[in-house]
Amino acid sequence: MQDARTRDPRLPETPTIWEIMNEYKTPQVSRSVAETVLSANDFGRAMIAPPGTRAELVKILRAAYAQALKDPELLAEAKKSNMDIDYTPGEQLQKLAREVMDQRPEVVEKVKKILAE
Repeated sequence: MQDARTRDPRLPETPTIWEIMNEYKTPQVSRSVAETVLSANDFGRAMIAPPGTRAELVKILRAAYAQALKDPELLAEAKKSNMDIDYTPGEQLQKLAREVMDQRPEVVEKVKKILAE
């Protein structure tokens, strides 16, 4: 089983946890727990600015990061080092962070229990 939201093309026959939860009609609370615990994978190696960073600076940083990850030399170097480059726009990561942080109390308690074990 894959824990990413979409199947890795290198494992086309291996379903994602999300596909399995859809198939077995997993309750929303359990889905929220899985999403919260597994979301770290979606963030990857994100660049994070401190709270209060001016919006215009965030926009500049996001554009520069997106442009850098299209650079053919960088991509070639990453490929040579067997590194996967999978760009996720900052707006999408910001939305995900809000979703992860905005959970019902019962989800928070289940996640705490899982992480404490």
